[in-house]
Amino acid sequence: MGPFPLGACRRPTKTTETLRTVLTGLAGANWNGAKRLGQKAKTLKDVSKASGLSLITVSRALRQPETVQPATREKVLRTIEAIGYVPNLTARSLVSNRSNMVGLVVPILSSSLFADLAQGVAGVLHERGLQMLLGVSERSSELESEAVRTFIGRQADAIIVTGFTHTESCRSHLQAFSGPVVETWNLRADAVDIAVGYDNRRAAKEMTRYLIGRGYRRIALVGGAFENNDQAEDRMAGFLSAMAEAGRSVPDDHVISVPNPTTMESGYATMERLLALDPAPDAVFFQAEIPAHGAVMACMAMGVAIPDRVAIAGFGDLKLSALLPVPLTTIRIKAEQIGETAARLVLDRLDGMEPDTRMVDVGYDLIIRESA
Repeated sequence: MGPFPLGACRRPTKTTETLRTVLTGLAGANWNGAKRLGQKAKTLKDVSKASGLSLITVSRALRQPETVQPATREKVLRTIEAIGYVPNLTARSLVSNRSNMVGLVVPILSSSLFADLAQGVAGVLHERGLQMLLGVSERSSELESEAVRTFIGRQADAIIVTGFTHTESCRSHLQAFSGPVVETWNLRADAVDIAVGYDNRRAAKEMTRYLIGRGYRRIALVGGAFENNDQAEDRMAGFLSAMAEAGRSVPDDHVISVPNPTTMESGYATMERLLALDPAPDAVFFQAEIPAHGAVMACMAMGVAIPDRVAIAGFGDLKLSALLPVPLTTIRIKAEQIGETAARLVLDRLDGMEPDTRMVDVGYDLIIRESA
């Protein structure tokens, strides 16, 4: 089902609300979604009439301010503010062949990591007068595809997505898109255009080696759905590789997939389940950060000492992780840097400059705290 215009006469469902692309900061659009009944958008003619200036003078004040007296331009700007006129950038984009909008798809908004990613993108774009369209996929490839099609329909100049797992239709749209495409949060040689991220496999392997080096032998793995999720697949591969190299077996009941989007509740329940095993793991590597927080809470509720009885490690380093009763050992993702780098590469491409490389590794950090 395709996205509906914001003014469509249809009761919005949760799904259509998700599909509906959030138009972030489109102060330039001469359309505000569902217009109030009978309300008409202001035009330059309205500015001319309200200011008492000719239409030509008003137009010059906006497009060639150096050709009019400062007092005249000031009068035009005061009138625009008073009557609520907003330039029609859609019409202007037909002339310039640029919309000055860049689409970004993130999996969820409840994680500060993806908020930081969006902030990084928006901050760099703002410096150049571009705005960001934001779509939320809820970790659904189908919803991501809907958002991408919406961006293309809105004539976005560039598209930034999270991850490399796309439907065939979405990948085809991205490949056919005429503007820059940046896939983030992982690294792949077969990127559609440009990749900006970090090596998930290497990061998970480094964390697992750290846990092994600390003397933990029965290490369990908990992550979001591993199928059709390139980041989760790579993290699991890194974990299994490190365990195999150390000669450690991994029982089937020590690898648990929790539903996406991941929650603290799922982490809490999973920790209870793992601690009930015989033998129970002596360390648990959560490859998503939010469930790791729930696991810490579960241990505290059950009186289980961290890390004496069980160590807990995370992946992401959300802002809360350092503030937990037992601060979390984790992999820090440089989310805002990923967003800034992706946005700068987009701007370079829009300016006609080809990047030196089509794969940018911003790295990650192993953060050691009290939990492991």
